[in-house]
Amino acid sequence: MTADYAVSTSGQLAQNYVPFIVEGNPTGQFSQLHGRTGDAVRAGLFRVLEGEYPDREPTPYYFEMDEYIWIVEGEVHIDTAAGETHVLREGDCAYFRQGTHSTWTFHAPFRKFSIEIKQDK
Repeated sequence: MTADYAVSTSGQLAQNYVPFIVEGNPTGQFSQLHGRTGDAVRAGLFRVLEGEYPDREPTPYYFEMDEYIWIVEGEVHIDTAAGETHVLREGDCAYFRQGTHSTWTFHAPFRKFSIEIKQDK
């Protein structure tokens, strides 16, 4: 039987970081709280360490799912295909619709909490 909830301590989340792959390249690290690749809903923490790729390197990102984010630490500049730039810092939050094209420039150390929801299209 599948559990109706998921609980992770900060220590467990810190130990569970794995490379986050974008277009075949490791791009930061991700610690999953809920869900797996292919699930309709996923949640977890993403981080970029200081001096680690992609710290301060513009990185293309395509949203495969609707994504709600909350910045836990650091700063990110997000350029959208519409030509807008959004600067998000600790405590800021945002939503991006599935199918959105963007370019992210992280200023590490950086961490965000995200919830991803796949929409039927």
